[in-house]
Formats: sequence, structure tokens, C-alpha cells
Amino acid sequence: MAGLATQMDVSDGYIAPPRHGPNPFAAVDENVAEKLPQGCSVLSVTAHGSSFWTQTAKLEMQLVDGTLKSYFLKVALEEKGRRMMHGEFESMSALHATSPDFLPKPHAWGSYKSITDTHFFLCDFHDMVEELPEISQFTKSVAELHLRSVSLTGKYGFHVTTYMGPLPQDNTWTDTWEEFFLRGMKRMLFLEEAAQGPSPELNALVPLLFEKVIPRLLRPLATGGNSIKPVLIHGDLWYGNCCTDSNTDRPIVFDACSFWAHNEYEIGTWRALRYRFGRKYIKAYHKHFPISAPSEDHDDRSALYAIRFDLHSSSAYSSSSRFRRDVIDGMKRLVDKYPEGYDGWVRDQQLARAVDDQ
Repeated sequence: MAGLATQMDVSDGYIAPPRHGPNPFAAVDENVAEKLPQGCSVLSVTAHGSSFWTQTAKLEMQLVDGTLKSYFLKVALEEKGRRMMHGEFESMSALHATSPDFLPKPHAWGSYKSITDTHFFLCDFHDMVEELPEISQFTKSVAELHLRSVSLTGKYGFHVTTYMGPLPQDNTWTDTWEEFFLRGMKRMLFLEEAAQGPSPELNALVPLLFEKVIPRLLRPLATGGNSIKPVLIHGDLWYGNCCTDSNTDRPIVFDACSFWAHNEYEIGTWRALRYRFGRKYIKAYHKHFPISAPSEDHDDRSALYAIRFDLHSSSAYSSSSRFRRDVIDGMKRLVDKYPEGYDGWVRDQQLARAVDDQ
């Protein structure tokens, strides 16, 4: 459940460095075993799936009543790995509490006893068909997840840091979506420059993106009678993190890095061809969760959200310059389109009202 074998499409040919050290799946670690049902027996532990950032395995167990049960075990190293496993457990737990049929049940996270600085996440194992999930059922399930989630605080963020791949997201609680998104973009830009090096072209665009584009596209969501509410999102819904359960024929998602967000952010990746969903999946999603007002901004909001995902790819897959080019092209189009920013939108609204009043 760590992504499809064709992940190379998304990484633009990135190859992760080789792993060294003890095999975490030579046996079931004592601390992992403590999280399994009491009295169960280990039948097998086999590496399963592929991942750039972690190691993954399938545990086949026999319960005390003779029932066979499989678990999915993910392992990551060092302090970053510990935070990654914690963030995934908290994400999957929150999502499972909201939509239990849409993702594997998480059971535990923790640290190995037998191998130093090795940390794990444990959940139910599902046999899956590794292909795009059927459009209508999948988009309905995503929309239902968003619609069912109810924020108790009305704030945007999450109670722990979550990791999109190897990158920590800034999940600091904020009162507005605009502020949260701006903080997240600053974090991703910092990580992207650390991975790719400085870019004068990108550095010239960023202030205009912050001062003009983001206020212009996000502030109207919460002004002029418009409003949005934070929803719980998966956070990384590309095709490698969703499949079809081969036993139930239902869509299933995994590898979450959640936070409370504007629902449209969740599907911002889908417009990119490399993620294989495309506009037909976006359109199908909005049959169940209507486009936020102002609806005329929807496509450009989606393009803005896609820039953050491209920044992630540029940061994570540092051997490729393709994603930085996508970031610059996306920023430049929006900066050129909205030179007057939010003030221009306010002026246009005032002029439209004046015409209506005549």
C-alpha cells in the first residue's frame, strides 16, 4: 500500500538511494507484536509494495480462534521517520473515524525494540487492484469524507505535523484558509530551494504570488457573503495512494498526510496529467460537493493549489528540474492574470453592484 509500481511517472525518473542496515522484516519486532491481537501466531512476514521513503511488509497472522488475518507494516528510520509514522497514524485514525469503509483501519505506531532508531505504522492489510478506482464511486467517497468531517474549532491545520512523502507540512492552526495556505506555501518554497538551489526567476514571482494572487483567489471565498468551512482531507490523493479493494470492489485510500483544509485543495493534483485523474474526476467530484463561490475562480484556485503539489515534487525528487519549471509556469500565468490582486476584485464587485442598482 505504498504506491503503484509505476511511481516513476510522478518522480520523473528519481531513484531513491539504496538502503542499508538490518532487515526490519526478518522477524516481527517485540514492540510491533505487542500491538497485535493477544495470542496470535506469525505465519509469514514478506516485503510488500514499493516506497521511496519507507519500507513496507505484509504480516500474515493466525488468531487464537484459527482465523487468518493480515496486517500492513510500514517502517521508517531516524527521528524524521518517527514523526512520519506518528503523522500517518494520526491522519489515518482521523480519516477512519470519519469514513471507515474508505481506508484501512489503523492500529498502532511506535518504535522497534530490536533495531535502534526504527519506527513503524501498523494497519489492516487489503488486497487491492492497482488501477484507477471507478470514477463515480471514488469521487463520491472522497466527497462524502469531506462532507462528513466536522471541525470542532472551525480552524485550519492539524494537531501534529504530517509528512507528504519525506516533507514536513506546516500544520499550524490558523483562523483562515488564506493564512494556512500561505504558511504552507512558504514551507514548501523553503524546502524546494533547499533541494533545487536558488532561482532568480522564482524569487521574482513569489512576492507577487503572496501579495496579489493568493489574496485574490482565496480571500473571496470568505468575503462578500461567501463562506467555506474546513474539512478533513487525505492530503496526498494521487493515483498511487488509492486503489480498489479486490474483495469488496470499493475504492480505498491510504498513505494519508491530513489536515483541515478547503475541500477543493484535496483535488488540486487531479488537473495534472501525470496524476492520471484529470478534469473528468474533478467534475464528477463536484456533483457531490458543489464548487465554492465565487465559482468563476474555481479553475484558477485549482491551478494555485496545484502549484503547491508541484513544489512538493520539486523538493522530493531533487534530481529533476521538470517540476520547478511547472511551478514557475503556473505562478507566471496567475501573476500575469491578477496584477491588481484582491483590490481589483473588490473594485470589480463594487462596479457590478453599482450597475445592478441603476
